[in-house]
Amino acid sequence: MKNIAAVLFFLSIFMVSCTKKKVYRDVSFYSDAFQTERMYRIYLPKDYDENSNKRYPVVYYFHGYGGRYKWDSYDIEDDINYRKNGRKEPPMVMEWSNYVTTHDVIIVTWDGYEPKLNPGLKFREGIKYGSCKPYDFIRAHDMGKDKFRGWDYRKYFRNLVNHVDSHFRTFADRDHRAVTGLSMGGLTSIYIAGQCKDLVGSISTFDPADNLPYYGPKGKQVVFPVLEMYRSLKGLPVRLTMTDGDWLKYNDWEMKRIFDAADLTSFEFHLADYPNHWAGDTQNQLDFHMREFLKKHRTPLNWGHVCTAYPSFSAWDYSFKVERPQPALSLLQNVSPRQITYISRTFIPDGPIVQNENISISTSKIYSSSKMYDLILYNLSSKKFQKKELKSSADGKLNFKIDGGGYLIGINRHDDAKSPNLRVVQKNNREYYFFEEHKSYGVDFSLINVGCGDAKNIKVRAFSNHPYIHFSDSIVHIQKIQPAKSAELNRAFDFTISQYTDSSFVGTLFFEISENGAVADTQRVMFFTTSKSVEIRDKNDIIILDGRTVKDVPIYRQGPNTIGKGDISGGTGNGNGVINRGENILIQVKLEKGMAPNDSATFHRTFLVNYFDDPYLKVNRLNYEERLRQASKTHISSVLSIDKNTPPGHIFNLWLKVESLYNDKNDPDSDAAIYAHHYDYRWVRLKLDD
Repeated sequence: MKNIAAVLFFLSIFMVSCTKKKVYRDVSFYSDAFQTERMYRIYLPKDYDENSNKRYPVVYYFHGYGGRYKWDSYDIEDDINYRKNGRKEPPMVMEWSNYVTTHDVIIVTWDGYEPKLNPGLKFREGIKYGSCKPYDFIRAHDMGKDKFRGWDYRKYFRNLVNHVDSHFRTFADRDHRAVTGLSMGGLTSIYIAGQCKDLVGSISTFDPADNLPYYGPKGKQVVFPVLEMYRSLKGLPVRLTMTDGDWLKYNDWEMKRIFDAADLTSFEFHLADYPNHWAGDTQNQLDFHMREFLKKHRTPLNWGHVCTAYPSFSAWDYSFKVERPQPALSLLQNVSPRQITYISRTFIPDGPIVQNENISISTSKIYSSSKMYDLILYNLSSKKFQKKELKSSADGKLNFKIDGGGYLIGINRHDDAKSPNLRVVQKNNREYYFFEEHKSYGVDFSLINVGCGDAKNIKVRAFSNHPYIHFSDSIVHIQKIQPAKSAELNRAFDFTISQYTDSSFVGTLFFEISENGAVADTQRVMFFTTSKSVEIRDKNDIIILDGRTVKDVPIYRQGPNTIGKGDISGGTGNGNGVINRGENILIQVKLEKGMAPNDSATFHRTFLVNYFDDPYLKVNRLNYEERLRQASKTHISSVLSIDKNTPPGHIFNLWLKVESLYNDKNDPDSDAAIYAHHYDYRWVRLKLDD
């Protein structure tokens, strides 16, 4: 009996030991969003089974383009050949397993592949791949409608969170829930966090892809560049990890610059020592989330949001229903208890504002119950004011409707009739500025009073943390602005940029609004600095595409690092190669010297910088094309629409941004070919062909 007892004792020890070694489980669940079974892998702390009353925070990991919920395949040698390298598991498994063994946290790795997997396609370790790309991902330059299935990964994430919270012992609140991801999963983590702010308390990324993806319902998707996704992240602590050997590190560096300048609650950047595109320093990244789990993440007092063409969406307990015939992005800016700015644009940044739409808005429960409120609405397109009177609901919501053109909406208690509400609106509702070094600038804007009382003794002060911006005049005084009135200011302030640093530098210009000596609000806009731009005078250095094809054009080939001859075409018009009324044109210019050593005297696509300066020229759409052999990155060029009423002899003075590329295979910190880019700027004067 003693021997039997001993055997049972050691058997129990062995079984417990085996249980402890099983750090993760593969779980299947039914997704309402995808209407099919889905898989995820969950990594549980070592004491999970022993402490039945203990709960844990959760980090959700989104794999990269070639990965699945069991692995990530960017570190090819270490991942696919892990057994040859002496590993028992692929490296991502090891990293997650090690972390949950020493920390009180659950890690969930989701599956980003398409829901409807077609049989007969490739397998890996018993998992089949389908015909669509992960995350239902379509690049802006590769937007064939047959490739987009319309799967809504925002809803799928909610399905996944609900299943994890209902089947495992988690803290089921946003303060204890985080997302992170690698490469395409890093891009997706930014997107999902911004769209599901009510579920997520912090977000991080490893070497995020810098693509321009399509999002939205099938047939109505729109482009949402990852560099613009900061607009939805206010209220979320954000961390970006970039490896110094990342082949896209220059693109991630640009993201770092933009996120630094954006109005985020907090932003951290970390440069990891790793020679390739990978999730480097995972422990430091996860430690960031562990610190955030100890904090209370409150709804920000002033926030923004972007929704991509979906007819209904929510953000911070506000809900919106949109009716419009064309796909567009819904932008919320400066949302606070006293005001809302709503704009729909066909593209961002600075795309045309949608005029034909109807929006139903229901606010959060932040207003007094069953009280009267006065709305003062300023249409950002027509510059006209409206007034609405409405009663809040019993639970403290405001429900109202607006039409198209974009609105600045002031929200005022009916019994607070003497309170002003001031807001700066940039001319043409522009979001970004470009400033050339050693050139004097001012800013055109309107100061709008959407309050119910007079604003008096107003001072607007402009300032910046940019080290090379210098103000000669930084203050504007306005004596009085009545309710539902505006003050128009042209070339306000006076400043110069004394020094250009690099083409990816992003600055911030602040506008501080004071009334009767008290600061009422501070707003910001981003700006980019440029070097002194060269004017192109030789007509042979310019190609105008107006429905024609130009043969044997010298083009730099990024991959082989050579110059070849190619045909270029585009635009619509009579094809004579000069500007005519009613045409839509693309412009290519010749750079004497591109970024690559072998790139000389080649033609490059262009993006129009001063798109608001000429009343007879519009940019109604952008042209998205793949950069030549640069990891499927997208180049953006402007399609210039020439007004049919352009007067005879009109001169178009165009300021063009020109991108050149370099595939640097000799980076000492990297095992990969580093894809670098650089922006040049050119002035071009072109005359209308009469």
